[in-house]
Amino acid sequence: MLDVTFFERQIGRSPYLPLYNIPVKPSFKLKDETTLRIEYREGERNRIVVFKGNPKYLSLMLEGKMKLTTLLRQEMVEFQGTLRQRLKWEAIFYLSSHWEQISAGVLIKNAKNV
Repeated sequence: MLDVTFFERQIGRSPYLPLYNIPVKPSFKLKDETTLRIEYREGERNRIVVFKGNPKYLSLMLEGKMKLTTLLRQEMVEFQGTLRQRLKWEAIFYLSSHWEQISAGVLIKNAKNV
């Protein structure tokens, strides 16, 4: 079973949500084992995106280990939403799953330059 609460917390802690005009932590809900629904605010508007697929592939997508574009192309997951939302969430999944390493790398790089 997919543990969406972990990913909801990880993405909620990410410093990248404001870059995508998402001021409030998104809400992740499993409708069933294969359907993930994300409700979020984009500026003043409420938005929803839905991902359907094998829990293994959904997990890889949420962990930033496989790109949403690749999973869609190979028909491993389905996506309900706009192209803009798809691109936004693909970036959010990747950045949010790696933000601690990214920030550590930036801090180390900047410390060496001082």
